[in-house]
Amino acid sequence: MDIVVIPAYEPDNQLIPLVQQLVDKNLKVIVVDDGSGKNYSSIFETVKNNADVVTLENNCGKGAALKAGFKYIKSNYPECEHFITCDADGQHKPEDVIRILDKLHNGEKFVLTVRKRTGKIPFRSKFGNDLSKIVYTLLTNRYLSDNQSGLRGFNVCHLDWLIDVERNNYDYEMNVLYYAAKKGLKISTLEIEAIYIENNASSHFSPVKDTLRIYRSLFHLARGTMISFGVAEILILLSNIFWGGKHLTFTIATAGAVSLLCSILLNQYIFFKHIKLNEHLNTVVYTIIAYFVYMLMCLIVSLFIPTIPLFINFNLVYLICMPLRYFLHQLIFISSVTRLE
Repeated sequence: MDIVVIPAYEPDNQLIPLVQQLVDKNLKVIVVDDGSGKNYSSIFETVKNNADVVTLENNCGKGAALKAGFKYIKSNYPECEHFITCDADGQHKPEDVIRILDKLHNGEKFVLTVRKRTGKIPFRSKFGNDLSKIVYTLLTNRYLSDNQSGLRGFNVCHLDWLIDVERNNYDYEMNVLYYAAKKGLKISTLEIEAIYIENNASSHFSPVKDTLRIYRSLFHLARGTMISFGVAEILILLSNIFWGGKHLTFTIATAGAVSLLCSILLNQYIFFKHIKLNEHLNTVVYTIIAYFVYMLMCLIVSLFIPTIPLFINFNLVYLICMPLRYFLHQLIFISSVTRLE
């Protein structure tokens, strides 16, 4: 069985034909009323003719609505094999839902849609997506050309951990991608046409509040990685104070090893102890490569400009080598990096 989950908060009448079109394509539809209230009860009553409607008494957020739909699948449809999340505001075509299902039926387990950047795109959508790409890449070492599309497909094997992902608002969907990176999951991408009805006026996404919430949540999830890098910075600073640049190679290698150990221990046993991580080999190889690059570049800089303190030298190299680090990471772990298909 294939199921479409649609979270809906104060939807307009577009929800009714969307559900009808999905049902006409032999899909089971679950609509989650995220506390929309009595003014929208007529829409949900009409939808009940074609779909299961799960009602939340209060507005809990898009993430909470999605998780309510996932729990409903787990309790009521044990025969479910695949499920798709779809927005209620008319931005997603039923034909694209079928394209996602085709990829799932062909063996993919996680499909993320990527919206074409053509036509007139609302500024808040374009700016928000561009900024989130940068932040997500910096924190996960994975690049996604679009990480904010709500049209996604999953094999049912992902159901349990999706229910456990932190946060209940718009930040939930970004957190799902962060968890996927930590679990070492392969994400398949599918390009779709972006539909912005009336400049996306029906969206309940707040450009300021929800964007800040998304990034705050991402940095919260990445606290293990940031703490680990902070530890490396402290070790290099102390070495700079006591030895200067005399033991440069030993200092950077030691800082990298300690940073790696901290990252694995913090993420595995404290911050992500409730999920199964599968990124350790990638993390080990990536850290070795990254700190070898830092060491080599720092040696080169120290030879040509010996007066620069090691701490400043290292951080300059860190910034300069950032593009190279990501290129090497993508090259080595190309099998686990999303590819546009």
